[in-house]
Amino acid sequence: MKKSEAKLAEKSRKKTTIMKMAGSLVMVLMFIAFTSQQTYAHCDRKNGPVAVDAKEALRTGNFSKVAIWIGEEQEEELRDKFRQSLSVYQKGGDSKELATEYFMSNTVRLHRAAEGMPFTGLKPAQAAAKDIQVAEKALKTGNLDPVMDMFSSKMEDEAQKWFQKALEAKKNKDESVEAGREWADKYVKYIIYLHKLYQKIEAGPPHGVGE
Repeated sequence: MKKSEAKLAEKSRKKTTIMKMAGSLVMVLMFIAFTSQQTYAHCDRKNGPVAVDAKEALRTGNFSKVAIWIGEEQEEELRDKFRQSLSVYQKGGDSKELATEYFMSNTVRLHRAAEGMPFTGLKPAQAAAKDIQVAEKALKTGNLDPVMDMFSSKMEDEAQKWFQKALEAKKNKDESVEAGREWADKYVKYIIYLHKLYQKIEAGPPHGVGE
């Protein structure tokens, strides 16, 4: 391979890597910002991380296991709920089940309050969305590559789609008013799409716990 060809190949590889990294960041932040309620909705479920830790806190009698999911403002109330629930939980039988349900519900409610998000009730257990599963698995394995691949692929597909629509409309924009309007519509959608993504990168996550 000639030196010039090798340089072009290396430049192409670097460009691809940068696009993947940028795409991953964009899509992760866009996902959080645009769908924050859906993103965190798995915390509303009985098999979500908050409810699971609430059950574990009752099982072990250790409040600290669940205190991590709330802010300081919610701690006193949740601690009272924990004491009440634990006393009923220890009776066993139906009382145990009722106490578990009650404490899970209140823990999730206060967790959502710490996020600054509404609580609409404890939801039945169900599998989390694919993207959330991939994100959580990355924390377990310590490998972010699958997350980056997932988001960069989606980012590239969507950006390419709106770019091509605008590019095609541009070719005929001077043929008629209708064609010009078609171009204006595709242009605005393309620019707004990319601009909003960039803004989400700069803005970061919309909320955390206790913030």
